[in-house]
Amino acid sequence: MRPSRKLLDIQRNILGELDPALPGTLTTESLTDLRMVMGFIAASWPRSRYLLDADLVDAVNSYFQASKKSPADRHYRVSLMNTAPADAVVCGALIGVADSLLFATNSRQRIMSLFEVSFDTHDSRMSWFRFYDRHKNTCSQQLREILKPLVNATPATADRFVPRGPGFAPHHVPAFLEQDWHERFIRPACIPLDERLVRRCAAIQLVRRAARCDTREAALLLGIPVDKVPRGIDDDRFWIGAKDAPTDFRIAVDEVALHLGENIDQLPDYQRRRDVLRNWVLPPSDWLEVTAQLPRIIGKQPVLDDRKRQVASIFIWTRVTGGEHLFAPRPLEQTQPQHIQRAWAARRPTTWYQLVGRPDPGPHYAALRRLLGEYADDLINRVDAGALSPIE
Repeated sequence: MRPSRKLLDIQRNILGELDPALPGTLTTESLTDLRMVMGFIAASWPRSRYLLDADLVDAVNSYFQASKKSPADRHYRVSLMNTAPADAVVCGALIGVADSLLFATNSRQRIMSLFEVSFDTHDSRMSWFRFYDRHKNTCSQQLREILKPLVNATPATADRFVPRGPGFAPHHVPAFLEQDWHERFIRPACIPLDERLVRRCAAIQLVRRAARCDTREAALLLGIPVDKVPRGIDDDRFWIGAKDAPTDFRIAVDEVALHLGENIDQLPDYQRRRDVLRNWVLPPSDWLEVTAQLPRIIGKQPVLDDRKRQVASIFIWTRVTGGEHLFAPRPLEQTQPQHIQRAWAARRPTTWYQLVGRPDPGPHYAALRRLLGEYADDLINRVDAGALSPIE
């Protein structure tokens, strides 16, 4: 079997790194990284087979099967982790995958997912800890960062992947997972649920970890109606048709939790913001001040009534509290007669889409979006500075 052009390029890079003129530490780190990830992939077999090109799977699988001392041998994965394959095709295949995995944009996510489903016993996880401990001083800082969530699982809890204390408190968690956190940590896992539901459930899971409480208590802390939390989110049966989704979701939440713990000094007190704005609505005087700055429209003028003020208030509330707009307080709407409330509720999705969802909302809504965003930023500063108290 002829090696691919990509593998030949990797071989040339490895030979280049063996140049005596290069710093020895750099060469050691690079080769150790490859060796560690190769061992990880080998020990994860057959879970890791999807990483290989289709024409290499059979050769690698045959080699690994032949490594078993008997069909019931459960320890052959340890030897695979500690011994580089003697077969050139298998070794080349693992080097190619290891190189791709090391430089993938979502390498940590992919390794975490593979770890959770492959090292599913106490013995296998202890073997991995020993393997890491043997090489941790000679691998690169980049790989140590990638493996940090796994390292934070102590050997004493190796039979159940639980990072050490989360390092953040419930008040550090927004009720609707920040969009940036979702894009960085959750979306790469390809969870087969609506994004809104995933962000809501991820926030609940983070509070559960920080407060050591159940799902219902976490939802109440976040101000999420209990009947809006899907039943069975902690039950694998909830994810029917997507057997890897529960693991992928838990690992993605682990990633977010690690990020929060590492950046705790930069996290706002979302609970205080929720308390201050619990029954909040944009004051009429502020609404007039905001709308006075809108551009003049030729022709039919946009409606700027209390119904739109209520939607504007929801927009600001979501920006300040990090909450989900569906659960924002609507005190202005609730004072209206029932038929008016129904009319407002019927029109709310359309106005919300114009204000938030539409990429080309037109000059009126584009300007209103910008002005309300500026108002929200100012309100954040006042709430965080303690200039506003909760409204009872």
